[in-house]
Amino acid sequence: MGLNREIAAQLAEARLAEWRRNGYDEWRAMLDDKDIRLVVGEDGKRYTVVSYAIDDGDGRIRMSVTVDNEVISATRKG
Repeated sequence: MGLNREIAAQLAEARLAEWRRNGYDEWRAMLDDKDIRLVVGEDGKRYTVVSYAIDDGDGRIRMSVTVDNEVISATRKG
């Protein structure tokens, strides 16, 4: 069976929630750095959660999270 998109979205949202607890200075420190985590979803399957920060050029930091189980990816941006 392929990627459970609901679980992948939950994992992405959980990672974004972690980032939201940080401040702007911590977000800037994350630029040009990727965080890669291997996690187990509610379905017992392993997922790779890759997150990184992007400077949008207008003084804002965008965060991107991609969740993959090596079949299909789900991406959330905040």
